[in-house]
Amino acid sequence: MSKKRERDPLEELEGVGPKTLERLRELGVVSVEHLSEFTVEELVEAGVEYDRAVKILQQAIQRVGTTKPLTARELRSQQRRVFKTGVADFDEKTPWRGVREAFIYEFAGEFGAGKSMLAHQLSVAALAQGFTTRVVYIDTEGTFNDGLVEAVAKRFNFDVDKALDLIVVYQPANVVQLEQIVKFDLPRHIAEGCRLAVIDTITALYRAEFVGREMLAARQQRIHYLVDWLRRHARTFGLTSVLTNQVMDVPEAFSVGKRPAGGNVLAHAVNARFMMARPNKAKAEGYMWPLDVPGMPPDVRIDYRITDAGLE
Repeated sequence: MSKKRERDPLEELEGVGPKTLERLRELGVVSVEHLSEFTVEELVEAGVEYDRAVKILQQAIQRVGTTKPLTARELRSQQRRVFKTGVADFDEKTPWRGVREAFIYEFAGEFGAGKSMLAHQLSVAALAQGFTTRVVYIDTEGTFNDGLVEAVAKRFNFDVDKALDLIVVYQPANVVQLEQIVKFDLPRHIAEGCRLAVIDTITALYRAEFVGREMLAARQQRIHYLVDWLRRHARTFGLTSVLTNQVMDVPEAFSVGKRPAGGNVLAHAVNARFMMARPNKAKAEGYMWPLDVPGMPPDVRIDYRITDAGLE
């Protein structure tokens, strides 16, 4: 007697027959929740008829409930999970006393400021405190350091083998691979319990591929599209994202200042934006300040010290 095939949850949506299911699977849709993140245009581009795309998307959104309205009081009373970073000043001075769920964080700075070390540290800290059961670390510059993961895990009294097993590292070679990971691979890991994604660094591949002023508009659009998918994951699944970023020179009245790469598109897309600086690379001391962080004045200074086991 043949075993009865388990019904796919997507097939429970009216209008999703074998052919449409096949198209959705070819597109990379892994669940009803994942489907609810797509737009009608994206489904049509994948070969789903317009009317059918509207119908199944409306059902998916209704099931997930991401459009349910809340009163201001209900929003205020929502409990947002937070994990401590291990950087004492950050955990004391930021509005959430750490890193909160469903936010997109950006940490920008010059080489040697400690951005990648912080990215490694946040990955381990989130696991050690039970904020997530898996971390997706997207390494665009080939700088992922398993030795640093081990050192940070020991500092946080977290099992080293667990840390190494639960941080899933992707090293995309180009923008297309990066976007595919965020759109299609991340939802699979979210289904396995991932609630923290790290991209170190967000603009590196875009700056390498979209070269010249004539490519600036296209580059900005693609960066915005990528971060918009992270926002969709935050809204649907409560995913927290940590982005590190390079900086660029900005001429000022009597000097040259530094600003995060990515322009206004990235500035408007993230929820909490910090600049990091380490004035003397021969010394361990650095500091960061908020460029745009809700509830945090721009003159707040967060001091940190770089050690062999991350920032403190």
